[in-house]
Amino acid sequence: MSDEKKKTSIGKKILNIFDVGVTSFSFLMVFIAFMISIVSRYFIRVAVSWTYEISILGYMWAMYFGVAKCMETDSHVVFSLLYDKLGFKGKKFCYILNNAMLAVLLIVCIYPSIKSWASSKMVTGVLKIPYKAAFFPFFYMVIMVIIRACINICKGIHNDIPGNENEELFDAAAEAGSEIEEKLAEGKGGNVE
Repeated sequence: MSDEKKKTSIGKKILNIFDVGVTSFSFLMVFIAFMISIVSRYFIRVAVSWTYEISILGYMWAMYFGVAKCMETDSHVVFSLLYDKLGFKGKKFCYILNNAMLAVLLIVCIYPSIKSWASSKMVTGVLKIPYKAAFFPFFYMVIMVIIRACINICKGIHNDIPGNENEELFDAAAEAGSEIEEKLAEGKGGNVE
């Protein structure tokens, strides 16, 4: 294995730890916090206030790190009723436009977000976690989505768009079917039903 492939493999493993590992750990923390909250509230009859804060922060972190993975695997929830009805060129245009708008909007939001984040002196209500620490994964999400949107734009330019895998097979089958019909028409005197 070449050095370049090893570096790429190591880089993907590190990103996978962030995308999948941190997301899974965050959801685990949300689950544990919920369970502690339920047990303490309904069985011990004592409310534990920090569990709500942990579950909110855990959910935010899971979302921030999970979005990057969903962009990589193209597994976001989408409403594609119109997109599915488009032809290849329409899908390609929409795919490139969607990713371009996403990248531009996130690039535009970087500076104000960093400015707001850097000037924040706030802390969370119960655990007193600085907002700078709580919201730092937002920047990971923004950077990863911008990178992935740029990669998707390049894929779209090279005709590698999601949902296109079967279209080439259908086009080939349609062409083969029309050729067969033509040959049958020639053999039957021009009448094909």
